[in-house]
Amino acid sequence: MHRLLRVGLGAALWSVLLGLLVVGPFAAGAQSSESEARAERERIRAERADAAAELDAARAEDAEVLSALNAITVAVTAQEEEMASIQRGIDEAAARQLDAEVAIAELDADADILETRLADLAIRGFVTSSDQGSSPLLDGDFSASLRQQALLESVGGNAVAVLEEIRVLRGDAEALRAEAAAAAADAQALEAERAVAVAELAEIQTLQAELRAEMAARVSEWEGLVAELDAEDAELTELINRLATPAPRPGGAAPQPGEASVSGFQWPINAPISSGFGYRVHPIFGTRRLHKGIDQGASTGTPIAAAKGGTVISSGWQNGYGNTVVIDHGSGITTLYAHQSQLGVSAGDRVNRGDVIGYVGSTGNSTGPHLHFEIRSNGTAIDPVPYLP
Repeated sequence: MHRLLRVGLGAALWSVLLGLLVVGPFAAGAQSSESEARAERERIRAERADAAAELDAARAEDAEVLSALNAITVAVTAQEEEMASIQRGIDEAAARQLDAEVAIAELDADADILETRLADLAIRGFVTSSDQGSSPLLDGDFSASLRQQALLESVGGNAVAVLEEIRVLRGDAEALRAEAAAAAADAQALEAERAVAVAELAEIQTLQAELRAEMAARVSEWEGLVAELDAEDAELTELINRLATPAPRPGGAAPQPGEASVSGFQWPINAPISSGFGYRVHPIFGTRRLHKGIDQGASTGTPIAAAKGGTVISSGWQNGYGNTVVIDHGSGITTLYAHQSQLGVSAGDRVNRGDVIGYVGSTGNSTGPHLHFEIRSNGTAIDPVPYLP
């Protein structure tokens, strides 16, 4: 607003405008609300960061590392939001200070103009009244004569009104100087707060980087294991195809579902299925891999029976499968029994359905004692369940 126009508004209206400028968007209520919001974000961030920091990532389970990584990522986001909030406060304080300084300059300029006008009125009044030896403006005698008063009004306005306007402008300028100082103090306090927030952000970002590196290493290790298992399975498939009796026709002769009595299969152990045939998605890493058989949980040492009569074509260590027995049943059909604690047969042995061929264990890549059982047709794994009684 142009300063001369503002002078014309008078003291009352300018005081209202000044009040709006001083209160503005950074009023006490708004500051309190913003401060409370920042405090709540900081509390949440600190809790999650502390929980993640307390984790021993080297010994934690994959799910625990992932949970800690997610928590620290949330904490980093919260801290970044906190810093953005602090920066907004600094910017707003700087804007308040600048607005106040601009307004102060305009008020001072307006007051200077009025003081010049007042001095001019005083000089004119003195010259006009010199024959009486005093000036109404200098000695305060504003009732000297109606003629002098009329003269003052004709040459520049009412001197009393000019004096009052100067007083109001100077008072408003002082109020704005106090506001500018308060804004500068707010900005300084927020700068100190930002310095602390920057240090805290660096600390939790370091922890975030460590957790990401740990998780990346675990994913890489798992992918390497999957590649190793796939390579081992390919070798096992080649062994089966090389040693097993081929099917009489292309495509193999898989047993018919629901015809267990005809196919002659039985359950290798009497235990529930803990993991079925089909594709599995790693719960942490999200990778997809075919589980080529069924897992039956049982205690170590539980006897394993041949699911059907045939010839043992492999009995020994198969890396990820651990101690493994493979039986050829003819027509391209084979069964596989993995993770055994102890083998009960040797390659070349002839076994009947129900004969003990080994014992449940947890060898190879296994998280606990169980039997991994497969049925394959010309080396290709098929779901065993439909062919069991």
